Amino acid sequence: MKRVLLIGVGAAIGWYGHSKLSKGRDEAALRAEEALRTSLSPENIGRSIGEGAASILVESTKGFLTTVREQIPALNRNQPAPPVVENLDEVQPLRVEVTEVTSERGA
Repeated sequence: MKRVLLIGVGAAIGWYGHSKLSKGRDEAALRAEEALRTSLSPENIGRSIGEGAASILVESTKGFLTTVREQIPALNRNQPAPPVVENLDEVQPLRVEVTEVTSERGA
């Protein structure tokens, strides 16, 4: 009688454990399927592509502006600004030489 009870209790515990284990396995499979479905949905793929394109644009714009700042000293923040003239009466005008340009088409 004791053996029958032990076998019955063991079978009941085994069945209960198996049912819980298979239930957890089924839930894990459903979660994996849902994750796969969401990651491959068109709106998520489009969003990922859009975010990638936006980051490429931002990085290329930063690189372009860095190059422009290096080539144009007035835009370079590291260089001192040109001096500010407070008294315009002391400023000497620029002296340039003007040459007359003649056209040789009519000759």
